[in-house]
Amino acid sequence: AQALACYAKLIAREAVSDPVDQGLCLEALARSANLSCPQSLHDPLLAQLERAALSAARHGHVVRSNVLFALGHCYDKIGAYEQAFASYAKSNRCQLRFTGRRYDPVKARELTEAMIRAFPQRSEDTAQPTASGAAVPLFICGMYRSGSTLIEQVLAAHPEVTPGGEMDFLIRLAAERLAPFPASVAHQDTARDARFAEEYRAHVAGLFPQGLHGTYVTDKRPDNFLLIGFIKRLFPNAKIVHTTRNPLDNGLSVYLQHLVHDVAPYSSDLRDIGHYFGEYRRLMRHWQTLYPESIYSFDYDAFVRSPQSTLEGLFKFLDLPYDAQVLQFHTLKNTVKTASYWQVRKPLYGSASGRWRNYAKHLAPLR
Repeated sequence: AQALACYAKLIAREAVSDPVDQGLCLEALARSANLSCPQSLHDPLLAQLERAALSAARHGHVVRSNVLFALGHCYDKIGAYEQAFASYAKSNRCQLRFTGRRYDPVKARELTEAMIRAFPQRSEDTAQPTASGAAVPLFICGMYRSGSTLIEQVLAAHPEVTPGGEMDFLIRLAAERLAPFPASVAHQDTARDARFAEEYRAHVAGLFPQGLHGTYVTDKRPDNFLLIGFIKRLFPNAKIVHTTRNPLDNGLSVYLQHLVHDVAPYSSDLRDIGHYFGEYRRLMRHWQTLYPESIYSFDYDAFVRSPQSTLEGLFKFLDLPYDAQVLQFHTLKNTVKTASYWQVRKPLYGSASGRWRNYAKHLAPLR
């Protein structure tokens, strides 16, 4: 409510002449529409957003993309799927035009092959055991928009789990100190791995000055799937939760979510999303062949159909008792900093499962 009130004050200043203020008004309109969608095609807000999308071109591609994504979101919510897809497509084309098409399928394929070459077999278990009573890292990974934030929030509602959110220690380590990764770690170095494992534990401890509680602390990054071979070197007993969902739903959700190209350079083109999904799945098959007992694939679609039975399987994998309170995950007051922050503030719902059917005629490139 407070956010909407702030946006309303900005929108009321729409007649301002300063270009920066005009851009802020358009951003406020987009954010307000995302929070409070129109209820029908006759809602004046839709016409206002359509006009804003035209005028936003003068304020740069970021503002225009934000307005067009908001317009697509509003059309989607009222079931006007043709208009919704047209708006999303315009926004994604805008992103590609002004940020450049950075996704390179050849490099993506080469990265997958480099990972498989660097970690061709199971690592030797030479790491130091975790201190008795200390929370151990639990890694959550999968495609963006596959339910990883949701499952971390569910786990966070269990008394034996501390939610760590999207930690970047390992990703930064691979990109910076271990460049060129993964070639730099193709040969196992016991002393180096032990040192990095200890640095990771110190980093996590620093994030929780009041201390960790329970058996696990989660490290949830979708792109953790790239690092599973390295993770198992550092933490041979680590357990990994791999979130999955229907590929068409997953790919569509990436396309309809305003992801920045620095994070997901494939996200503005359905064919690129499909290609990246194929590489992700190829690498995950490799990790699952090496570590079948350590990786649990958690099916989002099965979860929304049958929450308790699906969660019972997950908690059995984690050697934790099932606690019915975990389905009250939406009542937690913890901070969520991903694109799924609104979804995890609501009770479990199944409307996102099978959503691809609303856009089936447009999904041939993704297919």
